[in-house]
Amino acid sequence: MKIFLRYIKKYLLEIFEYIFIKTNRYFNIQFIPDIEKSINIETTSICNLGCKFCGYHKRDLSMHPLKTMSKENFVNLVNQSADFGYRNIGLSPTTGDVFMDKSFFEKVKYIDEHDKLEGFYFYTNFIPIKTNDIEKLFELKKLNFLGISIYGHDQKTFITFADSSNNAYEILIKNLKKLNLLISEKKFDFKILIGHRTEKNFDINLLDSKSELVTEIQKLIKNKNVNYEYTSDYNNWGGMINDKDVKNLNINFNKRPFKKNGSCSLIYSRMIIGSNGELNACACRDANYTLSIGNVFKDNLKKIISSNNKKYLELIDRQEKNDFPDVCKSCDFYSSIYSYKHKTGFTKNDKKFINLKKYKEILKARENEEKLS
Repeated sequence: MKIFLRYIKKYLLEIFEYIFIKTNRYFNIQFIPDIEKSINIETTSICNLGCKFCGYHKRDLSMHPLKTMSKENFVNLVNQSADFGYRNIGLSPTTGDVFMDKSFFEKVKYIDEHDKLEGFYFYTNFIPIKTNDIEKLFELKKLNFLGISIYGHDQKTFITFADSSNNAYEILIKNLKKLNLLISEKKFDFKILIGHRTEKNFDINLLDSKSELVTEIQKLIKNKNVNYEYTSDYNNWGGMINDKDVKNLNINFNKRPFKKNGSCSLIYSRMIIGSNGELNACACRDANYTLSIGNVFKDNLKKIISSNNKKYLELIDRQEKNDFPDVCKSCDFYSSIYSYKHKTGFTKNDKKFINLKKYKEILKARENEEKLS
């Protein structure tokens, strides 16, 4: 009954959202989120897991190779991003895990000490981090969000979902226990989100026999700074994932195009610089960086994110005509600029929305500044 009511609520909200977007589109009212809030920098594109529902294992390595960014390049991009006006740095790879970068803590220390930046955030599956290094997270002054992605709800489902091993599962349990211990001992300000992906109809509060994994998750989410988010809904990563890949997972697998109206907020406010320097217009579901609008090792951010970049303008205009690239068609992260409800975490109270006309004026101003420099 509880699950049924959840779907009814979701359905009604989707109807309201559809009407709201249609109305705003008619009156040409847009809500582009804070364009200087954050940019993502992918320090590594390597992952330790082979999750069956993820585009990582089907990536075209000629388009987006397995690579870890050098510290020199990272420092350069952090400085460039801060000078450009970005206030926060996201470090989550599109596909990969931050702790596969052995110099990760050296790199975040640079952000931690940067006087122009407010903070940084990232997701991890929490397996590649050394157990003794977990305490270092509590020493970071500007870490404002830590997302922990957990797959499955016991040893069997973890191995099935993540296409991994008993050893990886045991390391995850060990690291979660260490995290629970540190949380009980230390004061911290950053938010933690447990992003739980497992089988449909799973309810963490209704299990008769709890696994060690569920027990550790339940301990974590009792803390006020820790939130929990469960999903059994998955998409096909722009056609990369098919029924055969996920046949044994017992999930809600969506292959249908999501209904879209207007350009997506992500191409304005959630870009990512890949480990190879490619600036992708979206940080979420484009494993092959097909939405790349330039390379920061060849041109600077001010030149790429400006009206001087015809490739970027064409992407905006194309999406405004509801002509979406293949990778966007089935994307469940889509958030129309004709709604202020954005999956990037922005809300109406942020009060930093701008319309498309204003955004294009900003792009033109950047082009003019670049010509004068």
